[in-house]
Amino acid sequence: MRNLKKHLVSLAIGSSLAVASLGAVANEFATAEELGLMQGFPPAAEKVVDKSNALFTPPFNRWSYLNMRSVYPSAGIENAEQAVKILKDIDSSIDGLSVVKAGVDGLATDQTVDMKTYFKETFTDAFVVVKGNKVIYEHYDNGMNANHPHQMMSVTKSFAGLFGLMAVEDGKASESDKVAEKLPTLSKSNGFKDATFGQVLDMTNSIDFSEDYADPNSGIVQYGKVLGLIEASDSEKVANNIYDFLPTLEKDSQYKHGEIFHYQTPKTDVVNWYTNVATGTSFQDNLSENLWKKLGTNGETYVLLDKNGTLFAGGGLNATPNDLSRFAMMMLNDGLYNGEQVVSKNIIDKLAAGGDQEAFANGTESHGVMGEEAWSYRAQWWVRHAEGKESFNAIGVHGQWIYIDRDRDIAIIKQSSQPVSSNDYFDGYNLNAFDAVIEHVSK
Repeated sequence: MRNLKKHLVSLAIGSSLAVASLGAVANEFATAEELGLMQGFPPAAEKVVDKSNALFTPPFNRWSYLNMRSVYPSAGIENAEQAVKILKDIDSSIDGLSVVKAGVDGLATDQTVDMKTYFKETFTDAFVVVKGNKVIYEHYDNGMNANHPHQMMSVTKSFAGLFGLMAVEDGKASESDKVAEKLPTLSKSNGFKDATFGQVLDMTNSIDFSEDYADPNSGIVQYGKVLGLIEASDSEKVANNIYDFLPTLEKDSQYKHGEIFHYQTPKTDVVNWYTNVATGTSFQDNLSENLWKKLGTNGETYVLLDKNGTLFAGGGLNATPNDLSRFAMMMLNDGLYNGEQVVSKNIIDKLAAGGDQEAFANGTESHGVMGEEAWSYRAQWWVRHAEGKESFNAIGVHGQWIYIDRDRDIAIIKQSSQPVSSNDYFDGYNLNAFDAVIEHVSK
C-alpha cells in the first residue's frame, strides 16, 4: 500500500483544512496531543478516531498509527522468552546535520533545513539509526518511544516476501512454480492462474487493479472494504473474504506477466497465501518462531486482522522501534544475530542484488528519485542501485521505512504519520535525510 500521487499544494491545503476542522492551533504539523484527538471522557465527536478515519485520513492518523489495535481486530506476536539487550551508543552530532529539501512542481526551490525541521515536516514519530550491532541515534515525537508499537503499513509486505524466500531456501517452494498449482481457486483469475510465484513475489505479474487511494471506486478501496478496514455501504456488494476476492482479479490486457513492475497490494496476499500453504505455517507463526524469538524481542508486536479474523498481509504489522532495530542488525550482519543464523546469507544476497531494473523503469513507480536513479523490486523489497547509496528497503505508506545499507553497515528505521500516503516530495525528502545521516556516520 504505497502509491498515491499528490502535489505538495494538496498536502498543505488538505492537512491544514483537516487541522482547522478540529479547532486546533494553526499548525499543519500538530501532534495527536496538540490536536486533542481521543482526549476526554468521552472525546468530542469531531476528535474521535474510528474505522471511518483511522486508516488513511489526516490528521486522525497521527493518533491511530500508534493505537491501531484500539480500532481494528488484531493478533499478538509472541516474543522470545529471554530478551536480547540492545546496545546503544548515541551520536548526538546527528542532530546538527543538514538535509536538502527539494522543491516540488515549481512551488519551491531546493533549500537546506536542519534535522528538527525535517522531522517535523515529514511527520516523524520515530527515527532510529543502527550502525552494526548498536543503535547510535534515536528521535521520538507524537507520543512514540522505543517500546511503543507503530503501524508499519506495507513494510508488512517485505516480511511476507522474506518468508516466501525462506520457503524457497528450505525447498518448500519454487519461484518457477505457478501459484495456481498450490492455490487452485486462483485458476479462476486471469491475473494469477498462469503467473509464477517469482513473478508475484516481484510484482511483475499483470493484474487489472488500481492502487489509487483517492478514488473511492479504485481497486484498493474495494479491497479495504472486503477486509473490513473501510466501511462498505449497505447497498454495496463486496466479497465475503480475501480468499473469495483474489480469484475475481483479471489480467491487465496491456501487459504480459513479467513485463513490468506494477505495485498492487493483492499480490502480497497471494504471496502470503502461497507461503502459508507451502510451509504449513501462518505469517504470525513465521514472524514469531523464525524471527522474533530468535532476535530476542520484548516489545508489543501485533498484526491487524480483517473482519473474518484473517491476517491483513498487505499492511497489518505493528512493531516497536527496538524490535525493528534488532531485525535491522540481523539483516546488516548477513542474517546472523546473537550467535544464530536467523536468515540465510543467500537470501540477503538476493535482496541486495535486487530484481529486474528494466521492469521497474517501465513500471508504475518510476518517478521522482525512483525514476532518476536505478531501482528495482525484489521479493516485496524496494532496492536502490545508485552507486555509493545501494540499499534494500521495506517501505510503507504514510512514511514507514526500514532502510538497509549493508555495504556501509547502517540501517534506518522511520515511523511516521504523514497526511498523504506517498509522493515524490516525501520520497526525495526522506532519502536526502537518509543519505545525509549515512554520509556523516560513515566518516
